[in-house]
Formats: sequence, structure tokens, C-alpha cells
Amino acid sequence: MKKICLFVLAALLLLALPLPASADEPAKYNFASAQGDKNLKVTPGGEVKGDIYFYNIDGNRITHITLEVGQAPSGWEITIEPPLSETQVMVNSILVTVTENLYVEPGELLSEEPQTVPEGMISITVPGRGYTLGKLAQVMVSVPESAALGTTGEITIAAEATWLGQTGAAAVKQARDFDFTVTVVSESAEFTEVIIDENGVEDETVSTNGVAQAAAPRWWPALVGGAAAAVIVGVAVSRRRAAKRRALR
Repeated sequence: MKKICLFVLAALLLLALPLPASADEPAKYNFASAQGDKNLKVTPGGEVKGDIYFYNIDGNRITHITLEVGQAPSGWEITIEPPLSETQVMVNSILVTVTENLYVEPGELLSEEPQTVPEGMISITVPGRGYTLGKLAQVMVSVPESAALGTTGEITIAAEATWLGQTGAAAVKQARDFDFTVTVVSESAEFTEVIIDENGVEDETVSTNGVAQAAAPRWWPALVGGAAAAVIVGVAVSRRRAAKRRALR
């Protein structure tokens, strides 16, 4: 009887333990991403960074990601961090070398923002669902000193996700583009705006540093000169009248 009871107890304990993931579980591929500010500003000779986030909460396979510049203005330097490198992966006891910028392992969805984030990871807000941990790729854009103010450059980063098959070869791929618009702006915070009329003459309203000011009209010097002349004439007439009155006395 004791042996039967022990056997039943052991069976119940085995049923209570969580079952390991089956190797035959259907593959779920997830290439989830988010992009930071798409409209960037940079000064001539300066550098600006664009952010792309990757995470994997709906898949059960590691997502391997490569990034490359698909489009950029001539003369502009575009670099991607992390750079392309080789990663050693063991697939079904087969050692495979994967060339990639980064990889994202399957993660979990969190109801609250994590207080501690492992090195190399970043906390990502998933709209309408919660939070998760993922990885960040940054696009560095450097423009030459000769870049004219107001110049706008369109930059496209082409991303490709790959999932490995049973033998370690790429079994599934998915591509996606990330677009950035970069505008060259003045390094100075000062701002001046002058309205030019149809005759090519400056109008009376000038905005400097966001404050409206009245511009001096072109006839202002003549008006000041005329007023000064009138004052001088008035003084001379007044003196003559005073002299005549003294003479009559």
C-alpha cells in the first residue's frame, strides 16, 4: 500500500511541474520594431542620431537583424550602431556563424516598466499592451561644413530580419525600411524675419528672436531732418520778434 501511495504522489508531482517547450512547437516569427523621431535637425558640419528599437514578444525564435543604408544624400556620412559583426550560434548542435548588426531573443510582455535593465538592452513601451525589453540601433548622420542652411536630406535604413532553420541556414526572411528626414539648420539661436514688399523694399515689420518690432521707414531720416529745420526756423523768428520789441521800447 505504501508503494502505491508513493507512486501516486510521484505521478501527481510530475503533473504539477511545468512542461518544457516542445521542439516540435510551431515556429512563431516576430519582427517587432519602433522608431524614434523621424524628423531630425543638424547644423553644418554637425552630427545627429536617429533611433530604431527592436523587440520580440510574440515569437519563439531568435530574430537576427541586419541594417544597411538604402538611401542618403551625396557627401553625407551615415553610420549604424551596432555595426555589422559575426555572431556564433549553435543550432541543433551545429555551429553557425551569422553576420548581423544585432539579434533579439524572445521576451515577455510586462505590465510595469522594469526598474532594472540588463546591459545591452533597453526598456520599450508597447502601446496599448505594456512594456518589454529590446535592443536599440542608432543611425548617425554627419553632414559636411558646406551643407547649405535649409537643405533637407532623405535617409532610408533597410532592415532585414532572418530566422534560422533546422540546419542553421536562413529559413525565413522579412524586410522593412525606416525613413528619416534631416534638415540643416543654423547653429545660432537668433532668428530674424523681414517682409519684402513687391518693390523689393523691406516692410515695416521685423521679427527678431520671436519679438515683433517696428522697422524704421525709409522716410524717417527726412522726417527727422524736416522737424529739425522747422525748430531752427522757429527759433530764428522768435529772436527777431524779441529784438523788434526791444527797439520799440
